[in-house]
Amino acid sequence: MLIDISKIKVTDRIRQDFSGIEELAQDIAENGLINPIVVTSDYQLIAGERRLRANQHLGRQQVEVSIMEVRDYAHHLQLEISENEHRRDFTFSERIAYGKKIEELERIKAKERMSAAEKEKLPEGDKGQVRDIVAEQAGFGSGRNYDKAKYIAENATPEIIEQLDAGLISTHKAFVKTKERLESAEREAMEANERADAAEREKEMLRQQFKDSVPADQVEEAVAAAIERQQEENDVFIAQKDKETQKALKERDAKWKKEIEAESQKVRDLNAGYKRIQEELEELKLRQPEDFDEQQAKLKLKSLQYKADYNTTQFNIYVKKFLETAALTSLMIGSISSASNSEKKRLNESLDMLQSFIDQVRPVANGRKVVQ
Repeated sequence: MLIDISKIKVTDRIRQDFSGIEELAQDIAENGLINPIVVTSDYQLIAGERRLRANQHLGRQQVEVSIMEVRDYAHHLQLEISENEHRRDFTFSERIAYGKKIEELERIKAKERMSAAEKEKLPEGDKGQVRDIVAEQAGFGSGRNYDKAKYIAENATPEIIEQLDAGLISTHKAFVKTKERLESAEREAMEANERADAAEREKEMLRQQFKDSVPADQVEEAVAAAIERQQEENDVFIAQKDKETQKALKERDAKWKKEIEAESQKVRDLNAGYKRIQEELEELKLRQPEDFDEQQAKLKLKSLQYKADYNTTQFNIYVKKFLETAALTSLMIGSISSASNSEKKRLNESLDMLQSFIDQVRPVANGRKVVQ
């Protein structure tokens, strides 16, 4: 049956990735539409959205369709689910959409079962069983994972959803990041409310303070002036602290720059010494004196020592450059102490990695060999 494309109604669908439509359109243009698009009697799309889009891409006004009678909404849902049952190359977003369709169908079936059984209560645990069925069919493995996925879909940033769809991060990592972001936002909102409450309490204290010493019609003006003075004092204090911090940073930078330059000169000296040893070895090979083996062994040992010192000094420069960048002023330490718990947790993870690294290097720096 040939109908106008504009008559076909497309509602929320499972499939959201429509890449490759141009290739499909080219195939239809060359070979025709092998499988007609399936619609209901009122032209609701059941199957073939990619074929529909390909025909639209070709600029066609009409398309061949097959009419399928649909008993009710549940039947319509079942048909769309059946169409996608063996197509598991879904993105995260599509699997969520697929799961919600199955979940919706299961709810309808549950209501029908309740009605048939004269509205007897479902056995305990049925909700969990349905959740697990949905999770298995939608490709989430377990009901618990499906709940996590729904939490992500409802609360995650678009960037996290894009990363999931592209397979760049795991569902668990996306869940943790989303949960931390929401908890951080909640804490920030609470802190903002606390600051607002504190400011209001401060205003009330000032009102009480000025109540008996300032005419009633001037109290609010006096309160505003007092708050403005406090803000100015705070600004002066912060500016002074910032000035002190900048001075401390400059002094720190000068100190580290001097130390790093001294280490860099040492590296240059060691490299020059290593080259001299290599030249002596070459000269020794040409001369071939009687004690050649003994002299060669000594030079090689000296060469190895130069190389070891060179590498160690170079490594020391890397460490000092890191310390130059990461060294903390008292103001920075204060900022860390005021950071959110999620950021402190991330910092602690990095510090644990740094401590593990130090634990590996410290024994050899103290002259002990590391046992693998």
